Amino acid sequence: MALWLKIYWTVFAWIMLIIFVFSFRIVAITGEHNLQKEYENALDKHAMLNDALQIYANANEALYQGNPELERELIRKAVQNYGRYYTDKSSFIAVTNRDEKKLYSSMAAVDENSMALQPAYTGERSYVMRSVGSRSVIFVSGWVQLGNGKYRLDYERDITAVKEDTKKLAAQISIWLAGGMTVVAGGLFIILKRALRPLDQLWQNAKAIARGQYEQRIKVERDDEVGRLAADFNDMAEAVQVKTGMLQRMIDERETFIASFAHELKTPLTSIMGYASLLELYNLNEKDQKQAVGFIRSESKRLDELAVKLMDLFRISDGKTVARRTVQVTEITGQLERASSYVLSRKGQRLDVNIDVAEVTVDPELWLILLGNLAENASKASPEASVIELRANREGAYVVFRVIDRGYGIPEERLEDVFQPFFMLDRSRDRKKNGHGLGLSLCRAIAEAHGGNISLISREGLGTTVIVKIPG
Repeated sequence: MALWLKIYWTVFAWIMLIIFVFSFRIVAITGEHNLQKEYENALDKHAMLNDALQIYANANEALYQGNPELERELIRKAVQNYGRYYTDKSSFIAVTNRDEKKLYSSMAAVDENSMALQPAYTGERSYVMRSVGSRSVIFVSGWVQLGNGKYRLDYERDITAVKEDTKKLAAQISIWLAGGMTVVAGGLFIILKRALRPLDQLWQNAKAIARGQYEQRIKVERDDEVGRLAADFNDMAEAVQVKTGMLQRMIDERETFIASFAHELKTPLTSIMGYASLLELYNLNEKDQKQAVGFIRSESKRLDELAVKLMDLFRISDGKTVARRTVQVTEITGQLERASSYVLSRKGQRLDVNIDVAEVTVDPELWLILLGNLAENASKASPEASVIELRANREGAYVVFRVIDRGYGIPEERLEDVFQPFFMLDRSRDRKKNGHGLGLSLCRAIAEAHGGNISLISREGLGTTVIVKIPG
């Protein structure tokens, strides 16, 4: 069962219980109050009759003094007159002397038999409520002194209507209670479902995330605890999506790297195995033997360069071998000129160095590798007898290095791809130039290891500018 339904039924049950208990107590208290009022009315009526008869007897005492027969007759007539006067549809009286002889009675015989009261002769009254058939009746009985004799005055009050009114009140309260609870049930249903809807969305979205649908979000429309929980869930889902995306990209990049690495190994190994087989299986002349050995040496050199660059790339990726220190920029550029002079001279190219900053805080060995790779790439991309420019200057808090060539350039849509390991714009052309597609990947890793970044500006047929920024 859903949480909001559990809360709904729990709250609804408690509300029903509380209202039922209070309603029951209201009806019970009302009934008890009405019954008490009827007892008081019955006792008051009995006392009023008692007083009226005593007043009449005392007022006529002179008439029947010494005449018992006249006394009984006058009292009998007085009882009859008062009895008829106070008798109505719900009130009845009876007067009996001590010999159990009725002077007057408007009570039904069944009511007199049901009364069963024995009041004390001292004047204390007795009263009781009896059920007579389908009726509810209050009886009050007590002895009254009239003249020289004592008479028992019985009073009956039918309270069936009062009981019925109490039942009608209970029925009306039940009807109103049922209607009210229906309204409460509907209102509570709507309120709880709306209030706890984000929890249901949380559950649905959690299941979606478990299935890999990380883009699921909850619409937050409130600023209470549930709303803040939904907002936190959205933040968590966003973080999960970002982290998952990063992991997926890492997996994709690793798979691409492995596939590219395997491909890069396969080509030179195939050449080496092929020429080795020629040397082993065929009796080649001296010229062919030298050519085969030359191909094997060339492909072995490519594998060696590939291994060196991979080792440098992995070393930088560890993030533990960047030993920075402040060095003179001219010291690094001087080493670069000496290291690249042979490669550039083979194509009649030269390196033009223009430095406007004296010092830089870097790992000298790694920075020389970065600049050497950029100069080598620029040389490969440039025609013979061209000039490759190296510029260094300070821009704000950064030292900026630029390597500029006038080569064949890079298509705009591939500017980011060139930083991927083993990526080559033209594999056949780059492989002829002993390329591996690792140079710019290594340069980016070195720049980022120094807290900087690397970017390209390039136009096809006009050349490329590589920009490296590091904190200075």
